[in-house]
Amino acid sequence: MKRSKYASNQVRFGSIHDIYQRLQEEGYLISETALRSLVKAGAIHAFYHGKKALILYDEVLAYIKGSCSPEPAA
Repeated sequence: MKRSKYASNQVRFGSIHDIYQRLQEEGYLISETALRSLVKAGAIHAFYHGKKALILYDEVLAYIKGSCSPEPAA
């Protein structure tokens, strides 16, 4: 995850794969393919650096929070 040195609060963003891995670690059940589809459809805004799409973690979390929930901790 990258953090902006210019923002007052932490801005977390990364590649689709990075965000997917973090969501999996936190127990959210969403596939990397689904994230890519959401970005392609425009449901989740992406910033492009060349061909690489960068997305905001908080925006993804806000989008999926209603339909995906973390697995209960064991």
